[in-house]
Amino acid sequence: MLRTYEGILQGDRIRWAGDDVPATDQPLRVHVTVLEDNTEKEKRGQQMADALSKLAESGAFSGIEDPSAWQRDIRRDRPLPGRAN
Repeated sequence: MLRTYEGILQGDRIRWAGDDVPATDQPLRVHVTVLEDNTEKEKRGQQMADALSKLAESGAFSGIEDPSAWQRDIRRDRPLPGRAN
């Protein structure tokens, strides 16, 4: 069974945190999982929301009369150049 220990990475060293830490002075083989910072995800999400808002304000797609027909047309398979049908 693998055990998980919480620690803080400082440069090239891990400072153990919490009460359940390995009790050894010998080198210890560990597996470290770096968790993604949620603030980066939130920042990217806000940037996407801002871009979509600007796109909506610009009226970029206002000339499309029937969005469903436009989408079907965009997705329709077309012959590839240089290939027989």
